[in-house]
Amino acid sequence: MKYLDFFSLRTRVLMIITAIFLLYGYLCRFAGLYFFWESKSIGWVLFFVTLIFFLLDRIKKEEARKGKAIGEKIGIGVQVIVIITKCVIFIAVPYSDTYAKAEEYIRANHAIQSETGAIKDIFFVPYGNMSEQHTADGFASRADMHFVVKGADKYLDLNLLMGKDVDTDWEIIVNE
Repeated sequence: MKYLDFFSLRTRVLMIITAIFLLYGYLCRFAGLYFFWESKSIGWVLFFVTLIFFLLDRIKKEEARKGKAIGEKIGIGVQVIVIITKCVIFIAVPYSDTYAKAEEYIRANHAIQSETGAIKDIFFVPYGNMSEQHTADGFASRADMHFVVKGADKYLDLNLLMGKDVDTDWEIIVNE
């Protein structure tokens, strides 16, 4: 327990809250509990925030020892960039053509509806990636998008791989 002494109270509390969110997020999927599935996504964001506070506590410890904390400062910078990127993605993507096509596909797909029941809500999870390739004719794009589909009977984690070639609309390549 002496190794945890340098943690501030805020870091300890954040560690506990993060652990609760992550444990519940995975437990509700494992046990089939259909309440607050977003807790897994929130838990991972809290993990990055907790990591920042952990590194701040390490910096204070190093400064008290008159040491340098370059690695910790770089780590904080990386985590801040990750959090800002996730926030921008979470805010911007729901207004994109890619998201609109994915939502249309999810709501129209009978296999998804038979598994979840009538779709009540679709929650975008800010993971995955997008890429563009420049060709002589224009741009071709690929997207990997993650969703939590909330149905009347069941919830579902859904990963859609989408593609868009030059002068075409977005289409679903793979539904995992």
